[in-house]
Amino acid sequence: MSRPRSWTIDLGRVFAIGVVVVIHWISVRVTVTDGVLRGEPALHGRPIWALSWLIQVMPLFFLAGGFANTLIVDRWRASGLGYGEYLGPRARRLVTPVLALVAVLAPVIAVLGVYSERTAATAAHVVASPLWFLAVYLVAVAVAPGAVVLHDRVPLLLPVVLLGCSLAVDALRFGGAGRFAEWNLVFVWLFCHQLGVVHARGLLRTVTDAGVLLLGVVGVGLLVVMVGAGPYFPTTLGVADAPVSNLAPPTSAISILAVVQLALLTLVDRRVGGWEPRRSLRRVITAIVPLLMTIYLWHVPVIAMLTGAATLVPSRLLPGDPQTWWETRPLWILVGGVVLFFVVRVSMRWDVFCARYAARDATVPAVVGTALAAWGVYSIWQVGLFPVGAGAAVLCVALGAAVLTSTRRTGATADKSAAPA
Repeated sequence: MSRPRSWTIDLGRVFAIGVVVVIHWISVRVTVTDGVLRGEPALHGRPIWALSWLIQVMPLFFLAGGFANTLIVDRWRASGLGYGEYLGPRARRLVTPVLALVAVLAPVIAVLGVYSERTAATAAHVVASPLWFLAVYLVAVAVAPGAVVLHDRVPLLLPVVLLGCSLAVDALRFGGAGRFAEWNLVFVWLFCHQLGVVHARGLLRTVTDAGVLLLGVVGVGLLVVMVGAGPYFPTTLGVADAPVSNLAPPTSAISILAVVQLALLTLVDRRVGGWEPRRSLRRVITAIVPLLMTIYLWHVPVIAMLTGAATLVPSRLLPGDPQTWWETRPLWILVGGVVLFFVVRVSMRWDVFCARYAARDATVPAVVGTALAAWGVYSIWQVGLFPVGAGAAVLCVALGAAVLTSTRRTGATADKSAAPA
């Protein structure tokens, strides 16, 4: 069976969201030249290429999600409840924040479109760019019960199959059939999620430290070969001098990186296993973890809105000189963090409102609602949150949320039981 809650996993998730926010906030340098708004990658150079492998935390995100979902699945199986009672509340909790995002941003983008359709289209794609994660994570949550059961029966079967599938997609992609590349949004990230199940079940518990370290070293060696001998890309982030990375869409190099992160996490866990933070830190972690998805969804729109406001005084707030631009980044991150804090606080009111109504717990509505929402979120990510192209996708998300929500009042003030894993 799985282990109890791991504070190191939760702390890792909080750390990971912090890294994602900062990277996204410094990765594009926006300037105004001759009245024209321009955006260009701010990161470049071979040191950044190497650093991108060290700060790529999305595999850790899914790994931690797999760990947490294993604990949730174990509690659900022990309760004897139906599949809908597992999926419905969790999918609804993940989907409803998107409705608030759309309700706020779609009108803003529509107004932008009146003045400049090109600017509106760019903004629509920028603010929708993080949504791929939610679409994939909804799939991961939906299949988690089956993934855990399969692991308990044949522990390594699913990781091997998923890795094989991602390698096959890579072969097609690098062979010229690039249209298949996005299939790895499922194969790669579900592989990372399954490593979280492996960690929760303690599959490496009997492996010595030397064996775990060897696993990590072999993983690093494989990455060196995959990148050095080709055809894999040298970065895990899109940068100015390497715009195509192993992340968008993901390649099997991300899966191997996840194995390395699993090895490191195992070694760390052995040395701080059973660690409990002090009460104050515990309260902070406990408060932040249920809000991770909301933070993730809003961090790009927040910096986009701040950038839009900065265009009113571009010479001071959007300096053209790269050195001055970098010198102002700490202040931008601080201000952005404050604004993001208040945006999340406001969005919590929407979460509280939604929690007043029980999620549907019948299997068919839960599955249909989750499928509709996942497809709608994925479509918004693809076309951007532009009123002309995203109407059907937004409607799909709204229908999914409606199907996942009943009219029965709960009297709850928050839906913490369904917080995203």
